[in-house]
This record gives sequence, structure tokens and C-alpha cells, in this order.
Amino acid sequence: MNWIEVNSNVQPASQTPTGRSSCMYPGAPPEPPIEGPAAPAAEEAPIVITLEEFQKQPVLAATIISQPLNFGLKNAHSNVYAEAAEQEFTFDFRDATIVLKARPIAYQWSYGDGTRLTTSVPGGPVAGNTFDTQTPTSHQYADTGDFQLTLTTLFAGDYSVDGGPFQPVAGEAAVVSDPHLMSIWRTQGNSVSENCIENPSGIGCEAPTR
Repeated sequence: MNWIEVNSNVQPASQTPTGRSSCMYPGAPPEPPIEGPAAPAAEEAPIVITLEEFQKQPVLAATIISQPLNFGLKNAHSNVYAEAAEQEFTFDFRDATIVLKARPIAYQWSYGDGTRLTTSVPGGPVAGNTFDTQTPTSHQYADTGDFQLTLTTLFAGDYSVDGGPFQPVAGEAAVVSDPHLMSIWRTQGNSVSENCIENPSGIGCEAPTR
């Protein structure tokens, strides 16, 4: 505190600084603060690749193949199948390097006639391009005509952050293939004794119709 001199012989009393000062503290001086361990730094949130980020990657759609190509018969099994491959992508995300693997796990078929089917297998070719061979992905069309077959392939994803262990993406990416034309025709059986060279006007020698 700073000391002052008070002269009460004059009115009003005057106050003159003496230039002296002193420290007055009641009781014992305060204890110095105790140093403890530094507060832990806030942990950075882990990097998670969401389904939205997965779907931003250029995952190639499956290729639709029909056997024989684009052709089938009414009421017979038309064999169609998909060719889909596992794929891998590397990209930067939040200052980390991400490796993402996409693998096909399910196939949602829409045959173009109102019929739908989901399979866990892509199907495959049958020997000899034979007609009316049932497969896990084949379909019987009840009418003739042209039908646009579509396919959505579901891909599961696994990702690694900066070379760490792979972990799954929550959900599957849906990738739609280009439509595939199926042209369905009818057949008619007859017994004949001559071929079309011997009898050009015979049964079955005329131009095909639906």
C-alpha cells in the first residue's frame, strides 16, 4: 500500500503522498500452485468411410450377357448372367490414404416383364448355347416381344486407412448396369418329309414370325 500524510489543520484536510509504500497481507502467504500432469490432448476422431463416400467411387457395373445373345423363346428358360469383378480404389481422405475394395455380393434382376429376382450368384453360361436350360438366373417369358432387362449389383466395401487393417463399410453400394435387350420369339413344331431346299414353300420355310 502507498502511505500519505493527512493535514487536518486546514479545511478541508489535505492529503500529501509520502512516497513510502509497504505490503500488508493478513495471515500466512498463499501456497504456490501444485504442478500436476498436463491435461491430455484431445484425441482426433477416427476416419470412417461411409456408404456415401463409397458410392462416390467409380465402381464398374456388371455386364449382362444372354445366351444366345439377346434372344430367347416363349415359355422356355432364357439364360442370362452377369460378369462382375472385385475392384480396388486408392484415394486421399482427410489427410489420409484410403485403400477401398469393392466386391459384388448380390444381384437384383428385373426381367422387363414385371418379374424380379435377387440372387447371390451371377449365373453363368451353359454348354452348347442350348435353349430351355434352367439356371439360377434364367427366366421364362410368357409372351413374345422385346423386353429391356435391367440389373442392379450390390457391392460390399472394405477399407484401410494409411496401411492399417481393413474394416467394412456399413451398407452396400448399388451399381446399375446398362439395360439389356431380350427378344422373345415363339416356336411351332411340325412333322415334315422334305426340307426347304426340296420344298421351298413347305412348313417352316417361310420367313419367321412372332
